[in-house]
Amino acid sequence: MSNQNNQEQSLPLIRKIGYGVGDAGSNFCWTFVASFIMIYCTNTLGISAAVVGTLMMLSKVLDGITDIFMGRIIDATHSKMGKARFWYFVSSFPVAIFTFILFNVPAGFTENTKYAFIFVIYTLIGAVFYTMNNIAYSTLTALCTKNPKDRVQMGSYRYVFAGVAILFLSFCTSGLLEYFGGGQKGWRAVSLIYAIICLVLLLVPVFAVRELPEEALREASGMDQRKDEFGFFQGIALLFKNKYFLLILALYLVKYMGSGMTAGLGIYFATYQLGNASLLGTLSLAGILPSAVALPFVPLLTSRFGMSKAVMTSNIAGALGCIPVVIGGLTGNFPLVLIGMVIRAVTSAPQTGAMNAIIAETDEYSHLKFGRRMTGMIYSCSSVGIKVGTGLGTALCGFILDLGGFDGMAETQTARAVATINWSYLLAVIVPMVLAAVLFYFMKVEEENKRMKAER
Repeated sequence: MSNQNNQEQSLPLIRKIGYGVGDAGSNFCWTFVASFIMIYCTNTLGISAAVVGTLMMLSKVLDGITDIFMGRIIDATHSKMGKARFWYFVSSFPVAIFTFILFNVPAGFTENTKYAFIFVIYTLIGAVFYTMNNIAYSTLTALCTKNPKDRVQMGSYRYVFAGVAILFLSFCTSGLLEYFGGGQKGWRAVSLIYAIICLVLLLVPVFAVRELPEEALREASGMDQRKDEFGFFQGIALLFKNKYFLLILALYLVKYMGSGMTAGLGIYFATYQLGNASLLGTLSLAGILPSAVALPFVPLLTSRFGMSKAVMTSNIAGALGCIPVVIGGLTGNFPLVLIGMVIRAVTSAPQTGAMNAIIAETDEYSHLKFGRRMTGMIYSCSSVGIKVGTGLGTALCGFILDLGGFDGMAETQTARAVATINWSYLLAVIVPMVLAAVLFYFMKVEEENKRMKAER
């Protein structure tokens, strides 16, 4: 009976909203970095996009290691603030501080010193502090409620607030840079404002949610405390035995590589293909607002059809909906691009809303299949996918710009450079939807969990 009560007890709405606010804060760090670090390097610092892309690629090598390691630290943590909430709190401050530092490369640095500075600060953000923050934040979904509907709703609120932050960044950043004088002066003011906003919003979930007592979590899952104790390398081995962990990791990598490319190339696409940098905000609006409108209906879809089937079907529809984006981008028909982006956004809502709950099901699968619940390590797949995927996508932007012969200091760009930007942006829009649909075809974690529970 107590197990059932734990499953059915719902979080108050204000706590779910408070949790979601945190993702707005994280986007004032990570989306700001992913969207604008390349153009800051090429058009303000005057350094090579290809070299910056290579450095970002090297930085991502550390991310996969530190993410899983951080997940294990969370699993082994026992504090008054809980397992994840403590790490989320302490990491919020350096996330904001180093976001400001990244966009303030000292003017007296040589070219090589600029590369070193960007690499070190970018790595500290991605592989250390954002790792702590994002894994802890994602893990809170499983630790503050056992109600599957709550988890889906928390994922939905998280996306809504992330979308608000992304829209603000897309619409306002270029204007703010100009308002504060452009160049390094503009970046200094904007990065300071964003760092303050980042910190304030990141701290909201610290006060909005509380983790369930560890005893309640073990009771709800029927788990023996001794099975919570395992070594790091034993945990790694179990992760790679868990096929659904690997599937989710692949899904996050695919999605966020695409997001990293569209974010990194978006400002170039709007500036050089569409001829108006301010259209980046309109593109972002078309890609986010329809999804936010559709999110309240996601729990109904997932309850009726199951999470995996609902997400797979929506990705197929989304891939078809991307066709107008490609046609519009190639023909210069901006309204057609917007129509396709709206369709893509609506059909992406089920995956956005359901992913946290699917990861929780994967943790349940680990418990049922291997007798180990390793929530922090399993939730590391979201952080690995977000940071490594976005980082690789951003790094690819550097290689693409260099391949096309882009020159950030030139008054005009060559036709080859513009065509390279155009094709790369359009492919980054459609390909992730196709790959996600294929991957979700193999996502049977809900059915397997039900079967294993029935056999007990």
